[in-house]
Amino acid sequence: MGGWIADFLAWARTEAGLSPHTLDAYGRDLADFERHLDRMRVHGKRLRARHLSEYLDALRRAGRSEATLARRLACLRSFFRFLAADGAIADDPSLAVEAPRRWRTLPRVPAVDEVAALLDGIARTSPRGRRDRALFETLYATGARVGELLGAERRDFNAELALLRLRGKGGKERVVPVPSPAGQALAAHAADRPGAGPEAPLVASLRGRRLTRDRVLRLLRVYARAAGLRVIPSPHGLRHAFATHLLEGKADLRAVQELLGHASVATTQIYTHVEQDRLKSIHARYHPRA
Repeated sequence: MGGWIADFLAWARTEAGLSPHTLDAYGRDLADFERHLDRMRVHGKRLRARHLSEYLDALRRAGRSEATLARRLACLRSFFRFLAADGAIADDPSLAVEAPRRWRTLPRVPAVDEVAALLDGIARTSPRGRRDRALFETLYATGARVGELLGAERRDFNAELALLRLRGKGGKERVVPVPSPAGQALAAHAADRPGAGPEAPLVASLRGRRLTRDRVLRLLRVYARAAGLRVIPSPHGLRHAFATHLLEGKADLRAVQELLGHASVATTQIYTHVEQDRLKSIHARYHPRA
């Protein structure tokens, strides 16, 4: 199994072009699956669909969420599809495994005034503060995934047109507008780095290096607590807030889909909780038995 996993990850890196973040997640998930098979004394070509189902049941008993189970199964399906195509196994056992059914829900997102408090609480009196203001203003203003923003270069931002080019999943590019507060914050951060070239990170560490996801998460938690937010968002939570607040302002769902870089509007429809909340409010207000 270990050799199969190594071959799959090498293929995913060089041919499928998966992001380092996805590769890390796949590596962890497959290593956990391999440990489970070792405990069950099931190996290689003796593996059947029931063994995958038993693995998912074991995760469920351990308290893992249905979302985690769905993600693990997606990883295993990619893995076994690769093995079947490569001729390592005759049949793909994951085809007979039913995906966990779950409600598509969003984590709680901070309200508009809470995001404003978070951003306004970042002092701009130092290069570090100006960098952090540029980072979080841009994440919220554009709905970028944190990896997309951390991977962006200075040449990707056109200050004159107020547009930012982002490279999303699968290497797909999209161009998103950058509102004035975020544009000004990016300009202030750029002014602190006069020697940085066009290929330098758009938002960089004080030494000019790319920031890590963990660093961004730690910074956001510090600022969110300092602002007294009831909901401590993750960097991806700012992307959720971006979409939620646009729809609360009556933005078109298709436009939000394009801004988020979703390939299908079905993915964006998770944000229709905004409309569902409105309907619930109307029902509670006017229905005689509400």
